[in-house]
Amino acid sequence: MKPVLLTGAAGFISRAVHRLLREMGTDCVAVDKHTSDSCDENCGAILACDLTDTFSLNALFGSHDFDTIIHLAAVLPSAAAKDPIRATQVNIGASVALLERAVFRRIRRFVFGSSTSVYGTAGTAAPISEQTPAAPSDLYGAAKRAVEMVGESLRQNGSIEFISLRIATVIGPGARNTSSPWRSEIFEKVESGGKIAIPYAQDDPLTVVHVDDVARMLVKLAKAESVQHSVYNTPAELLSAGEIKRTVESIAPDLHIELTGRSRPLAPLADGCRFANEFSFESTPLAESLRDALLHSSKQI
Repeated sequence: MKPVLLTGAAGFISRAVHRLLREMGTDCVAVDKHTSDSCDENCGAILACDLTDTFSLNALFGSHDFDTIIHLAAVLPSAAAKDPIRATQVNIGASVALLERAVFRRIRRFVFGSSTSVYGTAGTAAPISEQTPAAPSDLYGAAKRAVEMVGESLRQNGSIEFISLRIATVIGPGARNTSSPWRSEIFEKVESGGKIAIPYAQDDPLTVVHVDDVARMLVKLAKAESVQHSVYNTPAELLSAGEIKRTVESIAPDLHIELTGRSRPLAPLADGCRFANEFSFESTPLAESLRDALLHSSKQI
């Protein structure tokens, strides 16, 4: 079979996808602009490729023949706010260039890592489904929606099977360059203990999903024989910040979670029933993920 192209391979979610594809024995060409210090021992090699550079993109497609693309390369929200021009070049320009080549090369399926940011300020009180109109309120969400609209148009005219996964708040060990370090620290410090600040108030709601679950969802979308819809929310666990604090501290008594009050807007809450029902998918509860992290940490000692 032709290999899967995975972009943004040095990123948090992409590393989990790369590991999963390798475990499944799936041939994968993983690319990223930066390749140094980008993988752990479970990841394979990463090829250097700047998706905003036409020469690099042409060289990639000239030397490989792909069946499926999982596109996760992006400038994340905080960095996008600091450098909106570069973020637009990557998040929209590079994505459209990749879609253009995918259509030209008759690639079967394009799986796009989108975000619940496309919903903007909707869904901050209760989880919302894919039927809720997208109304992004920041540059990152607007870029994700713009790429979705291009991909959906290509899907409608039969050019490519475009599928978008709108990802909720991702947790799990190993995140780098994040403005929300707590999402990894609650796993990385589960054995050693210490203090972790979460920038929300007691009753602030979040829909959280483990990075390994997101990887499983993306791979399912890439490998499924047929997919019913062009857009899916990630199944995720609905928890208040207070519930996260209590769950973490009950499993890791040496960890103290400080809720510092809401210092950023609430993220839209995802209703992932469409994906869960279609693929019989069960996401991993936070408590179970933390126990697994504690067990793994104990074995490492």
